[in-house]
Amino acid sequence: MEARNQAARSAAVLAVLLLIVFGAVATASFIERDFGAVAVSRVRIPVRTNDGLDAYIPGKLYVPALASEANPVPAVLALHGYQNDKDTSAAFALELARRGIAALAIDQYGHGESPLGLRHRGYDRTKGGPARFKLFMSFSALNGAGVDGLVDSSMGATAAFRWLRDRDYVRGDKVGVTGHSMGTWSAVTVARENPEHAAIVLQCGQPYGPVYGADGSVELKNYLMLQARYDEFDYFRDYELTTGRLNEAALRYGVFAGQDSPIAWNTTYGRFDDGSARRMEMIETVHRGVTHSSRAISAAMAWFTEALGVEPTIAPDDLVFMARELLVGLALLVGALSLMPLGSLLLATPFFAAVAQPMPERYVMPSRSWRRSAAISVTLSAALYPFMTQLGHGLFPYPDGLFKTLMAGGLILWLDTLAVIAFFSLRAWYRHGEGRRLGVTMYDLGLSFDREKTVIDWGIVGKTALMALAMFSYLLAVVSTCYRVFDTDLRFIWPFLRPLTPARAGQFFLYLPFFFVFFLINGGVKLFGQMRLPEASSSVRTQWLWWAKSVLVMLGGLVVVALFEYLPFFLGFGTGFALTGLSLFDGPFMSALVLIFPQFFVLFFLAVYFFRKTGRVYLGSLVVATLVTWITCGGAAYF
Repeated sequence: MEARNQAARSAAVLAVLLLIVFGAVATASFIERDFGAVAVSRVRIPVRTNDGLDAYIPGKLYVPALASEANPVPAVLALHGYQNDKDTSAAFALELARRGIAALAIDQYGHGESPLGLRHRGYDRTKGGPARFKLFMSFSALNGAGVDGLVDSSMGATAAFRWLRDRDYVRGDKVGVTGHSMGTWSAVTVARENPEHAAIVLQCGQPYGPVYGADGSVELKNYLMLQARYDEFDYFRDYELTTGRLNEAALRYGVFAGQDSPIAWNTTYGRFDDGSARRMEMIETVHRGVTHSSRAISAAMAWFTEALGVEPTIAPDDLVFMARELLVGLALLVGALSLMPLGSLLLATPFFAAVAQPMPERYVMPSRSWRRSAAISVTLSAALYPFMTQLGHGLFPYPDGLFKTLMAGGLILWLDTLAVIAFFSLRAWYRHGEGRRLGVTMYDLGLSFDREKTVIDWGIVGKTALMALAMFSYLLAVVSTCYRVFDTDLRFIWPFLRPLTPARAGQFFLYLPFFFVFFLINGGVKLFGQMRLPEASSSVRTQWLWWAKSVLVMLGGLVVVALFEYLPFFLGFGTGFALTGLSLFDGPFMSALVLIFPQFFVLFFLAVYFFRKTGRVYLGSLVVATLVTWITCGGAAYF
């Protein structure tokens, strides 16, 4: 009877959480469509690559309801940054469309749903090292620069710009382009290859000039730079330690703005009517924050409406984009947490009931030993993260034709290095150290199914794997439904849980074992076995206490890295790694901390829950590894 009641309660909670997910996504979709004033659709833009491949550019098109062949409107092409996708441009696209400007956000090569890998951008084959590293070393090189192997620095954006320009509801002489980070190089390429463009807005980009060419023409028309004050990437702050005085550098005031002396921030120079308008807007945020900064988007809306000749009925600072992002973020969080009642529901069935084993209760790690082990874990994580992630991202000799997910390469090298260290230290502790003195068994570590002997019940382990697969399939079905019905996945600003394309599904299964090794050893046996904590006064209190301490162990090292990197930056001195001559470690994996922190917060809440539900480390480790692999392979850049 109790099992039946528990199943009914779990089913009821699951139903409520699903209602929240779909309700939040549906409301976000209405906001994105400006409650019927904007038509949003997914499009595929045919493209023939420069190396002769027929393919397509995936896009998301925002068309104001007032646009028609009889009433064409201006338009803007929106280009995302590295490790992002077309929906990261949704804030800009939505706000443009609300102001009567059609917007097209695309997945550039190697991102989102693009069938073309990042390698189609091209790279310098004359440099040494793996192909991935060659690509990164020539990322800022643009078409026409004479770089050997460079194929298309617009990454498909020129084809998308021309497709957008040629729509019968678009004014072909009033089309602009905006890009963030990696997308700024694409945007500049588009502007250079399409001199009829009307405006360009770079979100964290490099300055280009001069304003006027030898023939008196303007190459980059009506050019706005949105500058993140705390940009982690040194080339987007002109290789200076800080950004505050960039306006006093000749590159900015002379080359970019065409002035004879330092210019002021947040001030327009030149004229819109001949395309010479120039402005640098200082945005008080980090690199990733510019895409969703109210200040940045307001400045861009004012710039585009002026440059494109639009007289909007709403002010530049009348913005609704964050409501959409918060709703989709809520759906992401609730969707992940819905795995808890789903897991309880499955465990209440006769088939999966055996997965729920008794909690081992004989062993708790002494407090002093726990603090020492936590300190070691935090130190190792902090020390290895900058080096191992960068090594795995660009230089580690993965076979390029097989291991194609760039961010995943960096993460698994870092995580599995930690796993190897943890395995050997755990082995020594168990055989010769404190574990042996305390009589700890594999049962106490959450591995064995017999209290005294090491016995692995493969039938239960198999059912555990099936249960993890069922939970993954459920969440994938939820995400796919949201995407098909409401044109959005489960995310908060950046891609988290996306439908898997066939190519990305292959990468998912390739990388899953590497992530599982870490979460089984470090996030399972070590965290819940060797470092077992005592029970609190109640089950709820135990859940929260164990979760807080798990987060401390698993994220503490990254907190140290973040403080080292950002604290001196926020104090006005520069990034920690740049100050120590290690600016190589600035960039993607520092910026990625903003994505890793919330992942680990949520995922280790699930890990604690499923360990306490099953008494073994297998289910929690599988669930967490599956979700991390999905997030990484579903949304990261694809080589």
